[in-house]
Amino acid sequence: MLRNLLLAGALAALGAPAFAQAPPPGGGLFISPCGEPFRGGEGKAAWFAGADADHDGVLTLAEFRADAARFFKLLDVNADGQVDGAENQRYEREIAPEITGMGLGRPPGGPRGERPGEGRFIKRIGPKQAPREGAARFSMLNEPQPVRGGDGDLNQRVSAEEWAKVAGRRFGLLDADADGKLTLDTLPRRP
Repeated sequence: MLRNLLLAGALAALGAPAFAQAPPPGGGLFISPCGEPFRGGEGKAAWFAGADADHDGVLTLAEFRADAARFFKLLDVNADGQVDGAENQRYEREIAPEITGMGLGRPPGGPRGERPGEGRFIKRIGPKQAPREGAARFSMLNEPQPVRGGDGDLNQRVSAEEWAKVAGRRFGLLDADADGKLTLDTLPRRP
């Protein structure tokens, strides 16, 4: 039985997609507002530079939506205009496995499997905040699953129209001064 389990694990490791490889040493993970993972130390800057189509250092709503639409096309494998359950599972297992807590990037356990800070006194200033979960741990927005978060009508599928709407909502959350533009230095820090 143990031999079969080891063989199955080895075969699974051989078939693991390139997305699920460990981040480079010294680098981290950044999840863009629409859920695209960027691995390495400068993930936020890399996302911003790619989304800033005219490279003027300012991200407009149109550029933000275009970047979201580009990523939607990567998620919509069968090109039917919707990200369905199978495509979302691919996102969680292959593209950004860190957000499930079962992939890479899970907070390391301490003694007796404790998470850092558990079982110890930690002085808090201000109201207690719930820990961020899923993609929110690696993102500027507190949204645990950004692909499922686009499912406005809760039918287990995200249409291109829903995706464009959620991109607009996310842009508004990031545009704190409501001036219709984002710059890298005014974006919130991730936790």
